[in-house]
Amino acid sequence: MNAATHIIGGYVFAGTLCSFTDVNVFEKPEYIIACAVFSVLPDIDTTKSAVGKIFYPVSWLLYRKLGHRTITHSLLFLFFVWALLFSLLRFGIVVDANFVKIAVFATLGHFVFDLITVSGIPLLYPFFKNPCVMPGDVNLRFKSGEWKGEIVIFGICGLLCFTMQPLFAHGFWTSYNRQFATVRHVDRENKNTEYYVVCEYEYIMNAETRTGEAIVIDSKQSELTLFDRRNIFTLSTDDPQLKIIYTRPRISTIEKRFEEIHFYAIQYDSLQRILNGKLASGVIQSNVNFSYIENSVTYQTKLLNFDNRFDFRIYAEADTSRTTIRRNIARIEASIKQAQQRHKQEVARYDAHFNSIAALVDSLKSQNLSNYERNRMQRELIRLRNRTIEEPVYNPPTVQIAELAQLKQSLTENNLTFSGHLTVFTFGYDHSRSNPSVAINPINLNICYSGASLLASLNSSNPLY
Repeated sequence: MNAATHIIGGYVFAGTLCSFTDVNVFEKPEYIIACAVFSVLPDIDTTKSAVGKIFYPVSWLLYRKLGHRTITHSLLFLFFVWALLFSLLRFGIVVDANFVKIAVFATLGHFVFDLITVSGIPLLYPFFKNPCVMPGDVNLRFKSGEWKGEIVIFGICGLLCFTMQPLFAHGFWTSYNRQFATVRHVDRENKNTEYYVVCEYEYIMNAETRTGEAIVIDSKQSELTLFDRRNIFTLSTDDPQLKIIYTRPRISTIEKRFEEIHFYAIQYDSLQRILNGKLASGVIQSNVNFSYIENSVTYQTKLLNFDNRFDFRIYAEADTSRTTIRRNIARIEASIKQAQQRHKQEVARYDAHFNSIAALVDSLKSQNLSNYERNRMQRELIRLRNRTIEEPVYNPPTVQIAELAQLKQSLTENNLTFSGHLTVFTFGYDHSRSNPSVAINPINLNICYSGASLLASLNSSNPLY
């Protein structure tokens, strides 16, 4: 067979086998080139082939010593290709393991297409030189170089290469599960991959049809827990009010990762910073009761164990005395800030006065001034020098500062604090899709935070989206 037929056939054969390992031969340019090169590489043993003309000294030597369709069309050559690429992978020269898979499968595809020719190939060369063929009936095999057979094979492979793009893109098992489009098959896909699964769904609820896609957070054979970047919801086949039309899985390029956050005796505001915009599960315990809302019902507790909550909100119990203290703290801080601003304004006026005097003195040194301009500047300079301006002195409001410190001390005593741990779902950006996935900045693992150190860590992090 000619090079074009081997190349298009290599894409179909290697693409199909690679789909079982979720490798798409059309995903990257280097994959496409590797598949094309290795699908014609065995023909390096003849100077008539395209690859033989490129590597003429090697092809001429192989053809003269061994002939066409000998050592380079054997399983020994296939093992040599695998061993060479695997060694390059181990030494870091080849950094992509998928490249090795594509190269081996493309070479094997060349063998398969030569097996269906009349002459066949000696797969067990040099141990056995007998040609291997399939099928056994010579009338059912193709003749190499016959243009009618080449056109038939090229046309079939070209059609398959075009129609099998969804298989190449999603992989065999994902395509298999997508065909059934059931909750059970999404669950199977989710449990058999280390990447997040995106579920395309359509269902009817309360006579309203809803479609979209969401990340699978948890799954069972009859139930899916989905996250659509805003809300968490459940699709269950056991729900009589819900009719699921389809649920189709799609593998993302985002690995399933979780961040563990441990905290001890932190303030209410710090806890809200942790939970803000996060999809998390965990345990929260406090020294006094706090409230949370679930299914439009308000609960009060000191210990809460929750699963799969997004942007979870808790509420501290109202305390009128603390509210008064906070109001007084805000009033005193505002008064101190106003005094500081007035001092800054006085300093600015003082500096501007003496800067004006210095500017006039510098201007009078110029020899290019007229008598009128010089007299005017001298009168202005005398006026400014006769003006009495005292240097501003800042006197801190010590009474207010002491009162502020006392109020803050009373506020921290017996304050509501929280301890516990959270498991946070960590998402990244999926570069292979048109829609971005949720981007949550990772927080350091297994670190126990308390008070100011936790606030400093959270304040230094980037925005959520």
